[in-house]
Amino acid sequence: MKKIFTCVLVISAIASGCNIVGGNTSPANTPTSVATLLPSDTATAVPVTPTPLPTFTPLPGTTVLDFVAQLCNAQWMNGAQHLTACQPPGSDLSGGYAQVIDPATEGLPAGTSVMLTVVGTTSNAIFLRYPSFSVHNGDRFHTMLRCQSASTSCDIDFRLEFFDENGKYHSPYQMWKYVAGQPPIDVDYDLSSLAGQKVDFVLSIQSNGSGSPQENGGLWIMPYIYRPNP
Repeated sequence: MKKIFTCVLVISAIASGCNIVGGNTSPANTPTSVATLLPSDTATAVPVTPTPLPTFTPLPGTTVLDFVAQLCNAQWMNGAQHLTACQPPGSDLSGGYAQVIDPATEGLPAGTSVMLTVVGTTSNAIFLRYPSFSVHNGDRFHTMLRCQSASTSCDIDFRLEFFDENGKYHSPYQMWKYVAGQPPIDVDYDLSSLAGQKVDFVLSIQSNGSGSPQENGGLWIMPYIYRPNP
């Protein structure tokens, strides 16, 4: 009996030293969390990578009409009257207006061209009629549309319209509805249906909201027409 007891002790000690665990083992299909532990003397802090701001890189091709650059060459209207384009500071803006704004005010990267259009207190729409443009097959209209980030009651229709060579107004040609809280509308529209025509494009917004005109201001982010590379 003494020899058997001694053998038991020896076997028990060997099992303990080798970390052999018997008895209650987890079933193979029991989910367990997996963690990798580093020795305390080699642990390092993991740097936090900031989320980059969205970029608005022009699409491949040649820009043939930049609506922001040509803003002051457009005819401004509000449906009832013609407005003075690019009025100086302090002017009466009750009829509505458009202006180029600093992209940083809307959380956009530096260098992003942004145009704000605001309806007046006497009209629920504003129209920007651009100089005549000859459309080629494959030309595309690009922009990103949304309201100002601070607006909570914005409800507007963005429209791309045009006057043909005979002076006939085509409205709406294309329309995009935006309501505050929605993600921006990314537009890349094929203009090939107008190829061979010389038209005056019109960018317009119509307010459907009950808030102030400023609450219903529409942002045209990088609006332009480009001709894709062959």
